[in-house]
Amino acid sequence: MFPDSQSSDYSGWAKLAQDAYQRNQDADFFVNMGDLVDNGEDSSQWNAWFDAVEPLATRMPLVALMGNHDTYDLNWKIRKPLAYLELFDQPMNGDDQYTDQYFSFDYGNVHFVVLDTQFQEEKENNYEPNLIFDEICWLEYDLEHSHAKWNVVLMHKDPLQYANIKNPDITPGFNNIGKAFMPIFDKFHVDVVLSAHYHTYRRHGHIKNFGKNIDKPLYIITGVAGDVRYPNLWIPNPIDDFVAPQPETDNYLVMDKQGNTITIKAFNPDGTVMDESVLQK
Repeated sequence: MFPDSQSSDYSGWAKLAQDAYQRNQDADFFVNMGDLVDNGEDSSQWNAWFDAVEPLATRMPLVALMGNHDTYDLNWKIRKPLAYLELFDQPMNGDDQYTDQYFSFDYGNVHFVVLDTQFQEEKENNYEPNLIFDEICWLEYDLEHSHAKWNVVLMHKDPLQYANIKNPDITPGFNNIGKAFMPIFDKFHVDVVLSAHYHTYRRHGHIKNFGKNIDKPLYIITGVAGDVRYPNLWIPNPIDDFVAPQPETDNYLVMDKQGNTITIKAFNPDGTVMDESVLQK
């Protein structure tokens, strides 16, 4: 699982992705958590991204999330992500209006849900003003009908709100994405929620009813896989159990399910373990 790979020079992303593959050639599929490229209408960036993942993509399936940078045009204005939607063929979600934007799939006894977290931008730009309502209805139906032992959510934007050194007056807490989705995760007993977007690795730990609760779900920001980094930008949030050493480098995650256990390890580029989470049921 790779966090944001957007870059100014995709050679670092290529090395991270291919080194991770060499260490995990038994992986069943790989994930890129959104913001695959820095500008979603720049064909040269898409070519560089695909060149980087070719050794992986020719051998295993890819799960690609849509991030906010994948929705930018060449003038850095948000628009419907036409390139992303044409480049990736995702599982059907039952609604042709949102094809390839959010979806779910089962792998063994793990149910994966991929969400579109761009609903605020899409509403403001008036091309999908009802996305959040429609997506919530779909999400509740999808999780209610999941018969898998495990439920894992993948979403680009994180549900927590952080202050930063440029905006120190922001109150740490939960943003509109968290307020919209987290009660649903609680209701349907989601086990793991993985996000990206902040370009920093943080393990929030187990949260329920907007507070710490060991009864799950486990929340993790997956970090950064490209060369766009924000060293020491984010002011610590008291809810975090683990924060990657600062200033941080790129990283990737490996999720392994064996029997009744899921292990999630975060790795540094050299293959050393940075953090580890274990869930059992």
